[in-house]
Amino acid sequence: MTNLTIAKEAGVHTPLSPRQVAEAWFSSLEQGNLQNAQALLDENVVWENIPSTPGVSDLAPWLGTYHGAPAAMKSIEVWAKHARLLSFKLLRLIVDGPEAVGIVHEHGQVLANNNEYDVYVAENIRIEGGKITRYRVYWDVSPIIKALRSI
Repeated sequence: MTNLTIAKEAGVHTPLSPRQVAEAWFSSLEQGNLQNAQALLDENVVWENIPSTPGVSDLAPWLGTYHGAPAAMKSIEVWAKHARLLSFKLLRLIVDGPEAVGIVHEHGQVLANNNEYDVYVAENIRIEGGKITRYRVYWDVSPIIKALRSI
């Protein structure tokens, strides 16, 4: 979905509903379309990909909290220097008011050693004014750490 507004009447646009934004977000990620996904982020989005943790973040330097869409996208670029996504599948989507939670299965591969990993992730997004203003992810990082360490 590339159109970020729905026309109510000629020339009048309203923001997408939280459900429409969430569906567009996960659809864009499933298709690997980061440009469309980025367009759904508020310019001041708070991006939380588990807290930075010594012994983990040095292996997975994209983890942590970032402020603003450019910083969030930069964290994805850092991830892409270490791994690639083989598949991303939305398993369940729950939307309640401005909050949405998507349960996803991610299958990826570490570039340095070709080890593959599987993680199940809960992505919690807050949608205000048709944009994602907060992204918070909950996941067990051990499968990717195992793949990074070749253990």
